[in-house]
Amino acid sequence: MSRHEHHSDSTGSAGMGIVARFTWALALVSGLFAAGMSYGLMRGVDSFSNEAVEAARKEMASTSARVEASELAAEFSGPVKTYRAGNNILSVGDMPVETQTGVETLRLYQVKSQPVAATDSPERTLINLYTRKDSRSNASDQMLLLVVLAASALVLAIVMIGSYTAKRLVDPLRSMIEDILAISRGHYRSVRAPGAVGEIALLSRAVNRMVDGLVEGQETQTQLEEREREGDVLRELRRNLQPMTVVPPEGYGIETLLVQADGAGSSDFVDAISDEQNRPSLVVGAGATSGMAGSLLMALTRAYLRSAVLGGACPIEACDNANRSLNRDLARGLYSAAMVARLEPSTGAVELVSAGHQVPAVRWAAAEGELRKLQPNGIALGFDDGPVFRKSLELLKLDLLPGDALFMCSTSVFEASSPSGKTLGESGVYQLAKIGINNGLGAMEEKLRAFLGGEPDADLAFALVRRESHSS
Repeated sequence: MSRHEHHSDSTGSAGMGIVARFTWALALVSGLFAAGMSYGLMRGVDSFSNEAVEAARKEMASTSARVEASELAAEFSGPVKTYRAGNNILSVGDMPVETQTGVETLRLYQVKSQPVAATDSPERTLINLYTRKDSRSNASDQMLLLVVLAASALVLAIVMIGSYTAKRLVDPLRSMIEDILAISRGHYRSVRAPGAVGEIALLSRAVNRMVDGLVEGQETQTQLEEREREGDVLRELRRNLQPMTVVPPEGYGIETLLVQADGAGSSDFVDAISDEQNRPSLVVGAGATSGMAGSLLMALTRAYLRSAVLGGACPIEACDNANRSLNRDLARGLYSAAMVARLEPSTGAVELVSAGHQVPAVRWAAAEGELRKLQPNGIALGFDDGPVFRKSLELLKLDLLPGDALFMCSTSVFEASSPSGKTLGESGVYQLAKIGINNGLGAMEEKLRAFLGGEPDADLAFALVRRESHSS
C-alpha cells in the first residue's frame, strides 16, 4: 500500500467537529437522562407522598385514640391558627399532655361547626384529632436520597462521556505523537490517526501533507546534492582529461576546444594526439550515456584510442583496437561514437574514419571557396567484438591543399539551443565552422556563447586542422 493510500485509510473523513460531537452527545445523554430522571422523580415523589400521608394518618389515629382514651380535655396552649373548611372551622394549635416521661406537646386539630342561620344549631365541636408535634416522616430523607442518586447518576454519565471523548482524542493523538517523533528522527512515514474524527482527522491530514512535503524536499535535496557531487567529480575528470599539447607541423594549424556544460554535462570529448612520426590525429566523440557513467565511458574511449594512436596505429586500426576493448569491458547496450582524422604533414593527406559518429566533418576547399560535408560509414564502438565492426568501417582519404581546413565537432553541437529555444542546427554549425576556419576556434567560441546566452546544457567538442595558404 502506498503512503497516500495509507494516509486516506487511516484518517477517514473529518466529518463533524469534535466540539459539535461532544456537544450533541452531551445534549443527547443529558436529555435522555433528564427524561428518565424526571419520570423517576415523579414516581418517587408520588410513592413517597402516599407513604408519608399514610404514615401521618396512622400516627394521627394512634395518637388520637391514646388521647381520647385518657379522657383529656382538648385545650389549646399558645397561639391557634384557624382555617375555614366549608361550613366548619378548623383550629390548629399545641396542646400539652402529661405523660409518664414528662410533658409532651401534641398538635391538636379541632373541627367545629359554625351556624350559618339563626335557626342553625349553636357552635359545637365535631372532632378532635391529635398528632405529635415533633413527628416527622422520613419522606424528606427519601426524597433527598433520590435527588442525590439522580445527581450522582448525572455526574457519572458526564464522566463517562468525558472519558470516552478523551479516549477518542488521546488514542489518535498518541499515535500521531509516536509517528511525529519517528519522523523527527528521520524515519519518514505516514502519520497514523486510527479512529480520528473532526479536527484530529484534519490535523492528521495536514501533518501527512507536511510529511509528504518533507519527503519530497528531502528527496529533491538528496538528488541535488548527488548531482552537485557528480558535477564536481565530472568537472574534475574533464579538467584532468584535456587534449594533449600537440605542436602543429610546420605550415599547419591545429586547435581543439571543449565548451563545458555548467552541470554534469554530457560525455562529448575531443583529443589531439601525435605519434612518434609527428603525425597529428584529431578525435571527437561521445558516449551513449551521460552523467558519471558517460564520463567513465568517455575516459575509457579516449584512453583506448590514444593508446592505439600513440603506438602508430592508423585511424581504422585505432578504432578496431578500441572497439575490441570496449566490447570486452562494457555492459550490453553501452557504446561510444568517435570520428578520427590523421594528418600526414609532408603531403597534406588525411585519413578520416567515423565509428558511429552521426555528425559529419566539414572540409573547407579554398580553391572552390565552399564547405563540404564528409561522412564516412561505420558502426559505434563496443557493439560488435570485431568482424562486423571492421567490415562496417569506411576509410575516407582526402588531401588538404594550401588554405584548406578540416572541421569536426561532437554530436551535442547540433542540438545546442539559445535561451529562446532555437537550436543551432546544421546551418548554424556551418557558420561556426566558417568562423573557426577563418578566425580560429577562439573567435568561434565567442560567437557560440553569444548564441547560447550562457553555459550549454551539454559539453560541446570541436577540433580543427588548417593548412596555411603559403604552404606548398
